[in-house]
Order: sequence, then structure tokens, then C-alpha cells
Amino acid sequence: MSMREGNTGTMTRIAPDDSRLSYHGAVSLQHTDDGIAPWRVPHEDSRLFFPKGGLGRAAMPSGVRVAFSTDSRHVTCRYRATPPPEVIGPQETARLDVVVDGELRQRVLLDTEDPEAELTVSGLSGQMSTIELWLPHFNQFVLRGFDMDKSARIEQVPVPGTRWVHYGSSISQGRGAAGPSETWTSVLARTAHLDLTSMAMGAGCHAQPIFASLARDLLPELFTACLGINPYYFGSLNEQTYQSSVIGFVRTVRESNPDTPIVVMSTVYLPEREDDPGPVGMTLKEYRAETEEAVARVRDHGDPLVHYLDGLSLWGPGDERLMLEPEGMDRIHFNSEGHRVFARRMLDALVGMGVVKQADEDGC
Repeated sequence: MSMREGNTGTMTRIAPDDSRLSYHGAVSLQHTDDGIAPWRVPHEDSRLFFPKGGLGRAAMPSGVRVAFSTDSRHVTCRYRATPPPEVIGPQETARLDVVVDGELRQRVLLDTEDPEAELTVSGLSGQMSTIELWLPHFNQFVLRGFDMDKSARIEQVPVPGTRWVHYGSSISQGRGAAGPSETWTSVLARTAHLDLTSMAMGAGCHAQPIFASLARDLLPELFTACLGINPYYFGSLNEQTYQSSVIGFVRTVRESNPDTPIVVMSTVYLPEREDDPGPVGMTLKEYRAETEEAVARVRDHGDPLVHYLDGLSLWGPGDERLMLEPEGMDRIHFNSEGHRVFARRMLDALVGMGVVKQADEDGC
């Protein structure tokens, strides 16, 4: 038996490192004193990714699912969760989604004060079912283990579908989503049967070389990136450096993935910012143009598998009602309906490019 596995009365205690549990979408697993914390970067190298601070966002398990099959009628998850960080605009809450056989069964508001918190899923069929716990997308989480019926069978769930790695900002991390299984990346992945690994880092998407190396080494079968919004807001890349950074990022991902489709999307429509220059004097329109030109240069240099997607073609004027922040604030993020709408539009675009198969008709 591993970590703290054993029997407790009528229940079987399952340790967080049990080989029958799969952490889909996690880049690495940190073994803590009380459990396992999934990371979206190699946790042993984590300080190399954000040397100036903000490391915690890589420990927020956006897109990570703990998956297994069981015939237990009751599943209790033991966990420890931190509160989401304070943000400008509507605040986030710590939530976890329980998906059973592909359907959302339960959305749980997590206890972020009790270090030995629990949540229970009851009334399961008693037949073998696939359980996925979609871990919180905007706060940190440690899995301490599970309790299940003493006689229950537990089996590993195979990795599903095409390996998709996505790189983006807080929009892609899921700010404003109703729950972790309903960020736009999660909705798209569930609908199109993609195995999502999210490298979306709120305020941390600046085409950094170390993230390009990580994406390369994850060996994606599909790679997508939404670029431009964080360099615009923070002034991290200017007219001399932005385009070359995008080119370098794409070519690094390509190094170990010669047959992988790469889709680079420019930033979506931001009502209050479209014509305002950012800290380095570039507007969003200029960042979009530089992104498109960067992709064109890579294609002209002999890479026909890299594609450009105009963010305005998916999210433009008229979509303000689908934004999280109210009018009068800086409107940046999608609301819960907006995540679902954007997922559908993004999926249609990827299908149109021929890089994703047509989704089920009852999908997003």
C-alpha cells in the first residue's frame, strides 16, 4: 500500500499516489506532507519559470483531472485547498467539478479553511463508472486521498484522445468560468475528445522561451496559443521584440514535433482597449498584425502546419454581454456563458482548419 492507504471500517482508503489514479493534464506532481499537489510546470524547476514572482499560478490546476473507474456507490475526496487570489472585478470562488461518465454530476464549493476538508459523491450506480474530478482552475489544491466502499473495484482510466497543449493568459486559465470543467479550454476538450494540458497562466503569457521548451517537451499532437494580451498590458514585448519572440516560440515547439499542427491566435476584442496604446506604444491592432506577420513568416520559411487565427473572428464587437466585468470596468474576461460560446467558436475554427475532427452533435 502507498502513502496512507488502508481500510477504515466499511470504507477503503485510497492514497493520492495510488497507481490506479490518473492525473490527466498535470505536468508534474509534488508530494507534500499531506498529499499530492498537481502542477502545470515541472515543480522542481518552477522558480525558473517565474523568477520575478507569480509562481503560484502554475500550481493552480486548471484543466487537471483526477480520473479513475470504480463501482463504489460512495466516493469521498479528502483535500486541502487555498482561497483564490484577490482580483480586480468579480471575485473567483474555489470550485471542483465531479464528472461521471462524461456528465457533470456535482459542482462543489471547496472549503479553503479546513486543512483536512472532505467532499462526498453519493448515489452512484454501483456499476463501473468513470469518475473525473476537474480540479479548481483558479486556486491551489492538494489531494489527500479518497475513501470508497470497502468491496469496491478501482481501475485506471486510459488517457483520452489527442494530446492537446494550450498556452495562454487568464482568459484561457478560466477566469469567469462557472466551474473548472466549463472553462473554454475544458469545454472544447470534453466536446472534441482532446487530452488537455493547459499552460494558461494568468498575467504570465509573454512568449517566454522556457514555456516554449516545456510545450515542445510535452510532445503535443495539437498545440495552440493565444498571444498578445499580456505583452500589451504589461509592456513586456515591443515592436522590436514581439514578432521575433512569437517566431522563436513557434520554432521551439516545432523542434521535437515535426507533424504537429500549431495554431497561433491573436488577442480577442477588448472594448475599452482597442485603440489605446499600451505601455510600449503598441495598440492591440498592432499586436494582432505582428502576430499574423510572425505566423506568415514561419509558413513562408517552410512550415505549412502553423496556422494563424484572428482573435476578432471569434470574439468581437457585439460580444460585450458575454464578458465578466461590468460596463465601466476594463472588460477583459468571458463570463460563464461566454466561455461556452467561445469554446464552440474555437472548435468550429479548428475543425475548419482541419486540425480537429468534427465534434459530437450534442457537444458545446
